[in-house]
Amino acid sequence: MHAFDTPGKTRLRVKNPAGLISVDPSETGRTTVTLEALRDDDATREAIDRATVEMNGNDITVEIGVGGKGFGVGPAWISFGRTPQVGIRIRCPEGTDLECMTASADVAATGRLGDVEVKTASGDAAVDHAAALRAQSASGDVRAATVEGEASLQTVSGDVRLGTVTGPISATLVSGDFALDEAQADLTVKTVSGDQRIGSVRQGQIKLQSVSGDVRVGIRPGTRLHIDANSTSGDVSSDLDVRDTPSETPSGSEARLQAKTVSGDIEITRAATVSA
Repeated sequence: MHAFDTPGKTRLRVKNPAGLISVDPSETGRTTVTLEALRDDDATREAIDRATVEMNGNDITVEIGVGGKGFGVGPAWISFGRTPQVGIRIRCPEGTDLECMTASADVAATGRLGDVEVKTASGDAAVDHAAALRAQSASGDVRAATVEGEASLQTVSGDVRLGTVTGPISATLVSGDFALDEAQADLTVKTVSGDQRIGSVRQGQIKLQSVSGDVRVGIRPGTRLHIDANSTSGDVSSDLDVRDTPSETPSGSEARLQAKTVSGDIEITRAATVSA
């Protein structure tokens, strides 16, 4: 196990081609890193022996190489031997920033973190609580329960599932579904061959585009909504009262919804009441 004193703001930079990255912000004033073999073979043991675990200023770097060498930022990492399977388990203070890069390793982060950035080819990423989230995935799923700030997501053949996001959201998915419990600011979602399910929006610019996928969006009670929705080869329906002109005395929050689909339905519903 490697241990570092980290009383101030800390940033983790973690690279692991295959296996697991587990981050638990439950420590106070220090960060510990444990490497474990997830497979009993020479390639995995050698990868652990040659791993980089070091601290430079407020940055802690943890890197597992392939064949004793680092791996790059390309669309895939190539190993001519058996890819090592390494588990990286990190305990750190709350609010630590996290930057992860993986090929097929899964990322699991519990507790409250700072800014989180994840890039993965085929690994899944699950984040409990982040100040901001940026995620790119080729064929892995992305999940986050709470994001206090901005969320930016891109996936190909991967689903996105979000809980509550306070800041603006930007998501682009190909062959994946997008699901969101609650958006509290601007929301922009583009999907191809995937459905969109938004439980509740309360305000801001809501722009939803889908090709070969349905869109369902819930409007929070008390929100004054402007609607611009159209579908090619799909139906448009609304549970809300729709008028040609807005009411004269606006009250509560205000949202502007632009929804467009090709070969997909648009459904505008009343969101269930949620806590403020």
